[in-house]
Amino acid sequence: MQEKQQLRVLIAENHRDLSDIMSQLINTEPDMQCVGQVAEASGVVATARRTEADVIILDLMLQGGSGLPLVEELAQALPSLRIIVFSGVAFSEDVAREAKRRGACAFITKGADFDVLLKAVRCGSQAA
Repeated sequence: MQEKQQLRVLIAENHRDLSDIMSQLINTEPDMQCVGQVAEASGVVATARRTEADVIILDLMLQGGSGLPLVEELAQALPSLRIIVFSGVAFSEDVAREAKRRGACAFITKGADFDVLLKAVRCGSQAA
């Protein structure tokens, strides 16, 4: 019997405490593994490549700039990477729609239950 491969999840979040908590929670899931954390916008693409992440949970407000252009940059550089925007930016249908247009597969607000985020991480995966 072949064991299912864990989803490799990268967290791009500028609040270290939140990033650490998310990492711990992801690592308690049997089908997921946090493969890295990054807080600087300039290191996101390289870290995603180095860690061979399947999914990135991306804050729109990283250190050194970020926002929607980073979603597009990730989508172009790593087409197989699933991008989940996880943002404290006040929810706006326009921002969510634009994030998806630029390559995100989901837009989750930081006020949502963690289960909503986990469901988005699993969405479309073979490990789900």
